[in-house]
Amino acid sequence: MQNLDTIVIDEPSDVQAALAMLGLTKEKVVIIAKAAVYARAEYLPGVDPINFPGTRAYQAGIRQLRLLTYPDGWRPCRYRNIELVYNESMGLMFSFQNVDHACQKDEPRSISSRGEATRELVGRGYEVDLFGSAVPMGAVSPPNAFPTIWYICTAADERRLQVEVSRPKPFEGDQFEGFHERIFIEDQDLDTDAILSAPTEPLDELDTEIVVTKKKNGNI
Repeated sequence: MQNLDTIVIDEPSDVQAALAMLGLTKEKVVIIAKAAVYARAEYLPGVDPINFPGTRAYQAGIRQLRLLTYPDGWRPCRYRNIELVYNESMGLMFSFQNVDHACQKDEPRSISSRGEATRELVGRGYEVDLFGSAVPMGAVSPPNAFPTIWYICTAADERRLQVEVSRPKPFEGDQFEGFHERIFIEDQDLDTDAILSAPTEPLDELDTEIVVTKKKNGNI
């Protein structure tokens, strides 16, 4: 069910503007989501492990997220083994999430349970900064604040793709418990014979990776 205080952005012009503030475009998000769809479609029943579709979708989503954001200055990082991209100047982090549905009135739910690391990652973006002021709800975090995390929430099979970019609220259970903002990207039928035209060239170096660790002063 949709929370009444959730901001939903679904008008095409508003979607592009909202994504631009986050350093993304609709076209890039769709490429990321389709990469996950096609990776999931490689599953061979009775041959591959049962968790193959979700794992491959996540891996492909993270790969494309990084390939498409690195040229714009984003960097790889991890928070307690959660794979992310990080933009220091914008105070933002992004990750990929398999969900049961997207772009609907009911809010998306993660396919797998969320654990302590995800709860901590989401919650830290709304902690008090060094100067004692609350982190605002805008897209860009203030100086000394922990980066705000957004998720590319993708629900997909071989026939249909749904994807939104959403900012979860702090939560205590094993599922997301509401979102501050939801940007509806795509809800479309898929051509199962289509070929994904996303960049696939390997990265030259990955030594720019940073590890996000917990610090008392709230900084990365």
